[in-house]
Amino acid sequence: MARKIRRENLRSLWLHRLVDVGLNWLAIVLAYLIKEGFGIGIRTEPVTLQVAVHTFAVTGLIWLGVASALELYAYKRRLFSEIVTLLAGLALTIAFFNTYVYFARPFDSFIYPRYGMILYGIVGGVLLIVSRAIKHAARRALHRRGVGVRRVAVVGTGSVAYRLARAFREDEALGYQFVGYIADDPEPGFGRDCLGGLGAIEEIIRRRRIEELIVALPGSMHQEILNIADRCQALDIRLRVVPDLFEVVMIRATLSEIDDIPLIGLRDPVITGYQSLVKRVFDLCVAAFCLVLSLPLLVLIAVAIRLDSRGPIFFRQVRVGENGRPFNMFKFRSMVPDAEKRLPELLRIEELPEPVFKIQDDPRVTRVGRVLRRTSLDELPQLFNVLKGDMSMVGPRPEELQVVKHYKLWHRKRLSIKPGITGPMQVAGRGELPLDERIRLELAYISRYSILEDVKYLLKTLPAVCRARGAY
Repeated sequence: MARKIRRENLRSLWLHRLVDVGLNWLAIVLAYLIKEGFGIGIRTEPVTLQVAVHTFAVTGLIWLGVASALELYAYKRRLFSEIVTLLAGLALTIAFFNTYVYFARPFDSFIYPRYGMILYGIVGGVLLIVSRAIKHAARRALHRRGVGVRRVAVVGTGSVAYRLARAFREDEALGYQFVGYIADDPEPGFGRDCLGGLGAIEEIIRRRRIEELIVALPGSMHQEILNIADRCQALDIRLRVVPDLFEVVMIRATLSEIDDIPLIGLRDPVITGYQSLVKRVFDLCVAAFCLVLSLPLLVLIAVAIRLDSRGPIFFRQVRVGENGRPFNMFKFRSMVPDAEKRLPELLRIEELPEPVFKIQDDPRVTRVGRVLRRTSLDELPQLFNVLKGDMSMVGPRPEELQVVKHYKLWHRKRLSIKPGITGPMQVAGRGELPLDERIRLELAYISRYSILEDVKYLLKTLPAVCRARGAY
């Protein structure tokens, strides 16, 4: 059964790759026809067979390389997430192709038109989005009829198990019918969703006709996970395990061997060397571009704040930066001038279950401030922090001093890089995430860092802002 699944997955993956490469080629052809048909820009030299074959070959190879780096075909995604990754892949493909043409100059007699590249991006984006919309719609239609749907149960009742179940229920295109939870210690709160305890796992699988089992237990239950795998060995079921995020993100591993004995080298997550240089250059370019683009908006917001309430336009607060170094972070003022002095009237940090807080309907927030916080426009001045070098475009959330004082030891590992204007917390849910879960997401970002990760988070930021989840 496992071999059959792998063969089907391989066929599906290669079909996806070929379709996407074909769509890229179609976009290039349509872009050329639109440009020449409507006379956009300077007229292009006639395209020879050699130019066409060379262009298709290079763009196809670049697309496959970029898609592999972005893990575009590695796992099933929700429609929106897949579209964001596709558009990032297309933008990078065009950027790399233009770089190749500039330096390699493959043809003396043919110059690739600038407007052609722009149209390639527009047409390619439309084609890729439409193809994925059709694919997800077809999947949902088939899954509603029970075609290709796998009955799945989740072992565990923690936050990860809950998120898996929510994903299965919300997105039919994933192809799973969530049956319920199997718990080590069944809790009444899960009601009908709790199928029973681990002691009866074989009976539950047979009785409920479970086809796939996902184990989402904490890493401290290693032996129990091994026992589950052993007990499911004889059953016709697909078994997958969610790695304990705490253990995975705290380290990067390197594999070597001595005398045929495998050795795993571990080190703390950190961005160093050329990655740090590339990230800094990327930050400067993006921050400068965004600052120029948003200059009129900055002026309008400043005027609105001045007209709405008395006090300074900007709010400056000491935050903790790279390696625990404090710095002054800038924001547009969204509260009354004496907001920090009035905080003890609303809550006491030492009495909170964890040292983070977001106050809904905060009486200290001004009318303009409520709009700014809802849309995250109050954070635009942090672009100056990026230019100064105190912050990055993408990274962990800049934390307050009083919150860092209450950190556990492993929490402090998030301070190994510069904080970011956006990042895992801002994209995943902002104020709704518990502290431990937020920091684990941030450590996961650090441990698998690449410039492509930063691009992905920047592309996901605008939709996250529009959803306004956890923003108040």
